[in-house]
Amino acid sequence: MNRRLFHKIYGFACSNKYLEKTAVFVTRLSRLVYMFFFGLGFLLLLVNKDIINIPSYVIVPFTVLAVNTILRRLLNRPRPFVRENIESLVPHEANGSLPSNHAASAMIIAFSWLCVEPAVAVPLMILAFFTGISRVMTGLHYPMDIVCGWIIALIGGIIGFVL
Repeated sequence: MNRRLFHKIYGFACSNKYLEKTAVFVTRLSRLVYMFFFGLGFLLLLVNKDIINIPSYVIVPFTVLAVNTILRRLLNRPRPFVRENIESLVPHEANGSLPSNHAASAMIIAFSWLCVEPAVAVPLMILAFFTGISRVMTGLHYPMDIVCGWIIALIGGIIGFVL
């Protein structure tokens, strides 16, 4: 089912040039957008002298990314463009695919904004959703890679920010 869904999403993107270009744009830009928002959140915490939230704001995302990266290396699942013998729409190394670092990092950075300004967290989570979908549309991840990245981020966010 995961492969079938991948082919439907990837095929849909490839059949629509506007959608394909949008997916490539989101995939390429997402890292910079989330780095910007992470830095901005940290800066706002400093400016507001919110010393209580700064450690969790920094530690939780880095822990989530470390766990995600370790799992990814252990599982070493081939990327769709390798396994399915297709061309990815964005050049990428043929390294592990599961779980998605982009999906996990986008979601945990969005979740981190609950410490800074909760009203900003929801739009960032919506953007994290589109970031994940764009990774499937460009042939870089299977849908389950994305969902697993989101789940790892959400579990880390709940443990780190809520409990």
